[in-house]
Amino acid sequence: MKTKLTTLSVLTALLILGTTASAQNEVKQPIDVKIYQVEKRLDNYTRPITFTPTKATAVNGAISENIMTTTQNILNKEAYFLKKAMVKTVGEDAFSAWELTSDEGGVHHHQTAPNPLTYYAVGASSSLLTQVERAIQVMGLEVEEVKVESKIFFRWSDAMTNKWAGFTDKVVSNILIKSNESPEKIKALKEMALNAWAVGEGLANKSTIDVGILVNSDEWAGVQARSGNVPSPISVDNGKTITNITPDLTLKTMEVEKDLAVEMGNFPNPMVFTEISIAESAKDADRPYMHKIRAKSLTQNYKTWELYADDSRGYKGIDKAPTSRAYFTVGTSFCLKSQLTAAKMAYKKQGVNIEDFRVEHQFNYQQENFMTPSMKGHLDDVITRVIVKSDADKEVVNNYAKMALRMCFAGEGIQNETEMDTKVYLNGKVLK
Repeated sequence: MKTKLTTLSVLTALLILGTTASAQNEVKQPIDVKIYQVEKRLDNYTRPITFTPTKATAVNGAISENIMTTTQNILNKEAYFLKKAMVKTVGEDAFSAWELTSDEGGVHHHQTAPNPLTYYAVGASSSLLTQVERAIQVMGLEVEEVKVESKIFFRWSDAMTNKWAGFTDKVVSNILIKSNESPEKIKALKEMALNAWAVGEGLANKSTIDVGILVNSDEWAGVQARSGNVPSPISVDNGKTITNITPDLTLKTMEVEKDLAVEMGNFPNPMVFTEISIAESAKDADRPYMHKIRAKSLTQNYKTWELYADDSRGYKGIDKAPTSRAYFTVGTSFCLKSQLTAAKMAYKKQGVNIEDFRVEHQFNYQQENFMTPSMKGHLDDVITRVIVKSDADKEVVNNYAKMALRMCFAGEGIQNETEMDTKVYLNGKVLK
């Protein structure tokens, strides 16, 4: 594909930073506008149909958590990046299916739902907190309070050129502990938690990814794009608020920069921005691994979101929120969806029509020797499917999908090695 910067710069920048009136008018709004929540528990759900979801066989006293997602575009002239996903743990009735929505911010558009990388950051920090809490239980430590503060650095290089690519450069995770336990025990706690952190292992190391691109297949099963909106940031499930917006964050262990504001059509090269999050216990007596996470993209017109994650595996009662690994997985699916949207408009400028597209995923997480001192977490396999409808030449559509895959920050973080920087603070002091 021959692409010039002048060809793509204005239109694509407007799409990423907030759609213009002309772009908005390109979205045809059907009459049946559906109202979505940010998050909703599902009784029935559509599983991925481009592959057969399977539950991995656990060995060595392991548990497996195999997360599947499938996605759908939501047509909205004011929120061009609005989309939804279904996320479910394969083969486990204790984990509900959830429908989540995602949106981007922009120059003239404030988010109506969390952006993909906020879900990604929420999943990463909450899953680390789970491993810290489990290690506390295994070691029998007395800990008054524990939190995780996180900052993830993302980067675009060569934006709006043929080499346009996205990267997850670094994940900084600080564990904050208030306790009278000795520094030696807290250091051992940190190492046990990091060894058990399957999401962290998946980020730190290269992961096997089975990628497939399907063009004009019949694999849609009622998940074609449809009109809709998300009128409120508040989601309620069984009487409990599980999503909301909250004031901006202050981190105790890291600086919070000003929101990135990019001039229209003038992206810096590279363009670096960050996601921050704070994960802490929700103090739910029935679901002890229930977390409250606040997270934000440090980007203009992006909100600070408060979400809940429930990793209380093995406890009685229904789950009260998606798991941390479900958030991390669906954040990856949403990230790829956003890149497909941006790439669609880049190709449209050259006369290539992409009618519809969606993403399906399965991530296989495994934890050996569960709830023992030798817990070990893995992200073993990832299945990625991109499904596209278009009247264009198949090779062109394949190149479109490959461009979006290359642009996706979240997927790159899993595919390649990511720098991980994790520290533990005991009563406000970092342990060396």
